[in-house]
Amino acid sequence: MKKIIFISLLLLWQYSNAQHVESQLNWLTDLNQAKKIAKKEHKPILMLFTGSDWCPPCRMMHNELFSDKDFIELSKQVVLLMVDFPRRTPMSAAQRKKNAELQQKFHRGGVPTFIAIDADENILGVITGYRYGAPQRNTDFMRNMIERAKK
Repeated sequence: MKKIIFISLLLLWQYSNAQHVESQLNWLTDLNQAKKIAKKEHKPILMLFTGSDWCPPCRMMHNELFSDKDFIELSKQVVLLMVDFPRRTPMSAAQRKKNAELQQKFHRGGVPTFIAIDADENILGVITGYRYGAPQRNTDFMRNMIERAKK
């Protein structure tokens, strides 16, 4: 019984800590706004297609990757754009429509998927899926996309 309580408290702490860190990341939800910032600051846009409240790999990624120190540092060199498809979390009809349009234009596959683009909407790279315990795969992808955008 003590083990169950301890594990439950540990998971709750990890989840609340990840939520706090994630809220510090500057996720946008509007492509036009992201493009303006990307053009002004000469940064690539990193779009995340996710099912934040129903997709197990997405939830693992939100909890693990978004609290990773490398990801947090690299996120300062990109414009983050979240394209979420929640099932239980409320979202405005306008945002759902915008996300569906982005999905139609850029990505018809599964979630989670990162798609890096430049301010002119040229695709720089794509990485699909998330492997628990392997945030380096995603941070390596980010580094590569940042370097590609500089060229």
